[in-house]
Amino acid sequence: MKKLLFIIFLMVFSFATIANAKKPKEKVSWPKAVLTLKDGTVLNGYLQNDIHFMKKNIYFSETQNGKDVKYKIVDIKSLEVDNALQDGKKRIFILIDDDPKFPFLATEVFKGKHVVGYMEPYAFENTITSRTFTGIPYVAGTNYSGCRSYDYKVDGGKLVYYWMLFEDKKINSKREKYSQKKLLKKIKDKFKDYPAVAEEVEKRGLTAEQIHEDPTILLEILDKSLQ
Repeated sequence: MKKLLFIIFLMVFSFATIANAKKPKEKVSWPKAVLTLKDGTVLNGYLQNDIHFMKKNIYFSETQNGKDVKYKIVDIKSLEVDNALQDGKKRIFILIDDDPKFPFLATEVFKGKHVVGYMEPYAFENTITSRTFTGIPYVAGTNYSGCRSYDYKVDGGKLVYYWMLFEDKKINSKREKYSQKKLLKKIKDKFKDYPAVAEEVEKRGLTAEQIHEDPTILLEILDKSLQ
């Protein structure tokens, strides 16, 4: 029995591969960044972790290949990152701590007269399981997919989550298909205090695929309806 358990252990150890959330093994060029802490400290340097892995901490170095220092996101006022979303633009991420239990860093993606929209990049974790020849399940590996979560505030009020998408369009096309009826139901739920949004989506005949291309289109509709 002990021999069998040892064999199973070796199989699990050999096949389990979990992606490194902090740094890939291959050499990379980290993006330039400016880190501003709540205590007023301003640091110029490089963000040394993937932008999708900022759930609790970030890793920052004042030089490209220097030793990194870990900072808790709750101590961060803002983080400006060059080419953060691979679009050639600088992005400023600020701490959103409306819910103290679930703080996160997000960048402003929309600002109207009444509505402000935020986007949080994060990694969707997909655990791959398999079985040994004896039928015992084990974790064969973990894949991560880049995702974006969208929230909005109206006149500085409560933060409301309203949309999520995968950065890989192929995944979106498989996992995020909506009939028009289902789409309208979702929008009515996410904008339940603002029925004009669902009404305008229905009027224009907007599809989920179109909203995936630019989720802020819903915020434009919302802001316009409040003017």
